[in-house]
Amino acid sequence: MTDTDADPGFELHLRARMASVARTIQQPSDLAQHVIERGRRHRRRKALAAAVALTVAAVGAVVVPQVLPEKESAIYPADTSVLSSPLDSVYGVDVRWLPDGYGVRSRQPENLLGGLDSDLSSSQIATDYSSLPTTARFSPHTVRYTPDSPNYTVTVSRDPKIDLEARMRQMNEAAVHPVLGRPRLTSGVGGHRAYAYTMGDGSENLIYWLTWSPAPAVVLTVRGPSETDIRKIAESLVVGPAPHGPRDPGQSLQVEQAARDAFTPGSGTTPWAALDRVQGGDGLRAAMDEAVRTDRKPVESIRVTSTGPVTFLSETEAMIILLINAQERQGRAMSEVAWAASVRMIRTADGWKVRKQDYCTHMTWALICPPITIS
Repeated sequence: MTDTDADPGFELHLRARMASVARTIQQPSDLAQHVIERGRRHRRRKALAAAVALTVAAVGAVVVPQVLPEKESAIYPADTSVLSSPLDSVYGVDVRWLPDGYGVRSRQPENLLGGLDSDLSSSQIATDYSSLPTTARFSPHTVRYTPDSPNYTVTVSRDPKIDLEARMRQMNEAAVHPVLGRPRLTSGVGGHRAYAYTMGDGSENLIYWLTWSPAPAVVLTVRGPSETDIRKIAESLVVGPAPHGPRDPGQSLQVEQAARDAFTPGSGTTPWAALDRVQGGDGLRAAMDEAVRTDRKPVESIRVTSTGPVTFLSETEAMIILLINAQERQGRAMSEVAWAASVRMIRTADGWKVRKQDYCTHMTWALICPPITIS
């Protein structure tokens, strides 16, 4: 039985009743069928009204709450369809608008001001979006994307201790420029107080920032080269509960160990063994061969000295920050270098592995990977 059909029991009851009444009252022979058809039309009108109500809720100009599975709820901004799939989801936040042709280029932890936390304890995840496809090309100490395009970045911070108002006051006190880096209150996002400020990008271009707190212990920040576009991205964001991550608490230790193994190619084994802990690592063996043949000592000197906490973005994706040390050749002498590396870890059938793009980005001190196209 479909939603638009009359109930069979109702039909039988109605036919019996009509037969009983017909003994004393003369009516047309098709009366029962006529009444049933009216019932069916009534059910169809109810179904149509329900569909129209759902459509209005999906595209109307009001905020529509939708309960997420198991826990908490998400608030959908005006003009956002609850039926459409998000363009991206990160750390419990859906991104439902980006400039045409834009997609995820990279993710990394960073602090509220846009840098990597030196204490490796960042709880903010930043996602860079650029025009795709683009190709990452690796050379000593650098990564270049071609074709290049202006980036937009969405950061999600979840920390019960975060105080956005205090951070904005600190920025204002630390700013030396009369305009750049000075937060100011602007029109809100989703009814929440929002701050806007402008920073330079190291050249003559300006980067516009918009930051606000849509819920306790959550701060969102959008930055990019267009004030109009960062506002559109901000207003499209749908905030849900933080990801749970795997149920097995031992997964955090497995993520950390896999990251250490990948970035410690000289730890009592051959450098090639490190590639077993890299997603698509087989495709990097020729690059590792060349690095070892050119100068084996810098490759084998790379090691992880400390790690930050693991942040799970889902049951199959995690972020971790590593502090890496290595020996770099300066003429005939070797000098020690250190750098912080933020990497995405992917859970595969063979365990947790470092995403190949992230591995190649942070191994340019000794290993030059072939180009990687992101589409």
